[in-house]
Amino acid sequence: MGRYLRNGAAAKSVLNKAILDKGWYGLESALRSKARYTGTVVAKVPAPYTSQTCPAPACGKVDEKSRESQAVFSCTVCGHTEHADIVGAKNTLVRYRAAGLVVPGRGDPSGSVKRQAPRSTARAAQAA
Repeated sequence: MGRYLRNGAAAKSVLNKAILDKGWYGLESALRSKARYTGTVVAKVPAPYTSQTCPAPACGKVDEKSRESQAVFSCTVCGHTEHADIVGAKNTLVRYRAAGLVVPGRGDPSGSVKRQAPRSTARAAQAA
């Protein structure tokens, strides 16, 4: 750890190309198709700065210096400290709710109605 890897730049380049080649539109259409089948909602939430924004309700300061490292978030204004991924997830949820969508405990938006019965499985058919 902390050593220079001879091929570090090339590995990063390959990773970036692999990420760009995934076809995000295809993933989104597949998610929306499954969501229609189950009667759930797919919502796009703007992700920029979610891990640089303080999740404390009284603060909300956006500062790139608050990200001390890849994993550590420490607000430069109020001192709130937490794992950066948790901060990003909390801020994403706040933005999701600000769009007027509410997530109950089981994950489906409130008022969600299943449009089709779940597919029967072989076990359920054998049990009946």
